[in-house]
Amino acid sequence: MRGVGVVEGFYGKPFSVEMRRGIFRVLSGCDDPVYLYAPKDDPFHRREWRNPYPSRDWNEIEASIALASEAGVAFYFGLSPWRFNEGEHGHAREKLRRAVEAGASGLCVLFDDIPQTASGDLAAAQLAFAERALSGLDLPVMLCPTVYCEGFLRGNPGAAAYLESWRERFNPLWDVLWTGNEVISRELAGLGEACDLLGKPPVIWDNLLADDYCLRRVYLGSMKGRVPGGTPLLLNPSCIFPVALHGVMELSAAATGRREWPAELGSELRGWELLRDFNFTPWEVTATGKMVLEMLGKALFRGEPGPCLAWLDRALGDMEEMADSVGSILGGWDLYPVARDMWRTLSILRKALLEEEPPARVDMLHYLMHRRLPYENPLAAFAAHPQKGEV
Repeated sequence: MRGVGVVEGFYGKPFSVEMRRGIFRVLSGCDDPVYLYAPKDDPFHRREWRNPYPSRDWNEIEASIALASEAGVAFYFGLSPWRFNEGEHGHAREKLRRAVEAGASGLCVLFDDIPQTASGDLAAAQLAFAERALSGLDLPVMLCPTVYCEGFLRGNPGAAAYLESWRERFNPLWDVLWTGNEVISRELAGLGEACDLLGKPPVIWDNLLADDYCLRRVYLGSMKGRVPGGTPLLLNPSCIFPVALHGVMELSAAATGRREWPAELGSELRGWELLRDFNFTPWEVTATGKMVLEMLGKALFRGEPGPCLAWLDRALGDMEEMADSVGSILGGWDLYPVARDMWRTLSILRKALLEEEPPARVDMLHYLMHRRLPYENPLAAFAAHPQKGEV
């Protein structure tokens, strides 16, 4: 693999054929675009990998392969042989062979996120399995190891032994996937170290904008400067399709220098910008978001709330319009809770700011967030303030 692309590799409901069509169209402007099909919760990809796909499910994969080809996107078919046993490679081979016959451009075998402990023997067994399953299937190949980021090596001699065995046995004609320093890497640095650990330069599996681990948040950050020069990269996007397509737009913009708004995202641009201001990456808001948070802090604790109330009124209107419009965009209802969550938080802040004095504003905010209708799940509330020892 040489270019950039998308890995449908999240936990959650896989995308529909129509959703993939939209992603292929946005990706098609990139050089050497790739789409890797590897959704964790497609049962026939992972948990039930030994069983053939039902006709309806396979027809959707075939249709996706055809649409990718029409758009000039290389479609890699992925298989994750969950808890495989020696001698079971025939099941994997049959499924991979079927993808070849359907017109797939490449194949991928994934050993990530499994319940087995990393060791040299595990790497040897995985690579032997992959060699037998892929033998004679003349397509480009990617593999995802069990140890797929540098963070897994900390204090784990089994992980180091795993990668040593992997380097010794890995087919040099294949590509290998790597997420960076961590599962979700703030920066894609240390690729030289990754090359040393894997025995060759990796294809980056980038989880920066994934949100399947935190379903109340989404990430709409820029990919500018994210794609290392000359390093192939696959973005694992949101499991919420409109958010995923936004991420693919940002990836395409970073790769091509052209940022074109997809029609599938609708026309409520102010609502999208507001969401983006406070849902940029797991660690940061935008410069505008930071400015607004500072303004809210001053208004709550010591300042005149007038300008802040005016901003909140505009923002509430924008989020109301966005929430009302999501039913008209592809996959929009999955975005609805995110938009409503933002609207409710803004409305709570507005009500608190209507109190005359700062202490009363803070008391009202606490009442609305924690006492009237508690906002957080009790486990989340406890995790945020464990020292209180209460729910």
